[in-house]
Amino acid sequence: MSRMGAGEDVVRGVVTARPGRGRNLRIWGAALVPGSRARSRGAVVPHSAGLRQILPALVVTELVAAFAVSSMLPPAVRWVHAVFEAVLVLAGLGATAALFRSPHEVRERHLVLRTGFFGEVSVPRSAVRSAGPALRTVPGRGPRPVPGEPTAVACSAEPAVDVMLHLRPPVLLDLGPAGGVVAASTLYTSAESAAAFRAALGHACR
Repeated sequence: MSRMGAGEDVVRGVVTARPGRGRNLRIWGAALVPGSRARSRGAVVPHSAGLRQILPALVVTELVAAFAVSSMLPPAVRWVHAVFEAVLVLAGLGATAALFRSPHEVRERHLVLRTGFFGEVSVPRSAVRSAGPALRTVPGRGPRPVPGEPTAVACSAEPAVDVMLHLRPPVLLDLGPAGGVVAASTLYTSAESAAAFRAALGHACR
């Protein structure tokens, strides 16, 4: 346990930074393998429904456009175009699968907020005092500071967040060079159901 500010105790959380491009490709590829989802150690809370709906729509649009473009290309280069389009389609499907296979997880001792492939945040479950709806936009994706709120951190796969968690004592989160170390008393994230999130947290929220 550490002490900062006006003498208020804080505990430490863990921030997993956004992986690099190569690691992302491996995450997407692994997510396409049946049964690749790791066994949960607690209650799971799905997130990013909007993004999971948008990505497949983009994949379908890309397929339609690919066939149209291919019909106009010389036969000698169509296979190159086909390979390129196949990679794009698999990447879109892999990203969708990664979001689906990486839900938030409420464990016995920790709450893990996941984003699929943008990084994650883990905080002690005992520090989560309440959870409720909070519709707003926080620029960026993954673990990041919240403009105008020096004691808040957001962790979501898209800028829109709809759940606010109050932490007491504050949790130290290291956001790296872009955000520094934040003694977070508020966490913003996204979930398909704020009520389900609160139910999963159970007695931790009071």
